[in-house]
This record gives sequence, C-alpha cells and structure tokens, in this order.
Amino acid sequence: MTSAERDPVRRAGRWVSVRLQHRDVRIEGDTGEESVSYAGIVITSFENGAEVCERWIPLGVDPSEADDEQLIQQLRDALVWQARPPKS
Repeated sequence: MTSAERDPVRRAGRWVSVRLQHRDVRIEGDTGEESVSYAGIVITSFENGAEVCERWIPLGVDPSEADDEQLIQQLRDALVWQARPPKS
C-alpha cells in the first residue's frame, strides 16, 4: 500500500474511512515458519486530521449472521461517532 493510499487527507471535523485490507500473519510451528494472509475491513476514525481509532474486522469466506451483525454494529458506531460534534 502506497503512502497516498494510507495517509488521509487532513481535513477538519470528524470523519471515518472504511477500506478492505489484507493482513499477513507469520506462525512458528514444528515444521518451521508459515505465513497466512486474510482479508478484513478497517474502520479508521479521524478528528481534525488526526487518527483517533482504528478497528479491524476479519472477513471470512463464509461469514455467519453473527459476523454480519458485528460488522454492521461497528459501521453504525463509527458513523454515529462521525455525526457528533468534534471536541473543542
């Protein structure tokens, strides 16, 4: 991911970024090191251009209803936060 894709535009107020991201995890096992990559949704909250919170929600190949409900709740929470007035 390039810096332009990762670094937000510095704007005033509150705003939320939602994007798809792959994460790589290295696991030490009996047979050596293995790497696993999996997708997730990153929800990042910004206030006056500064990052204040980042949440990562994994995306399974066959998500359950509980997975869907968790994602919906996280998106809702982020948007409700965005709608509130920023701190002075």
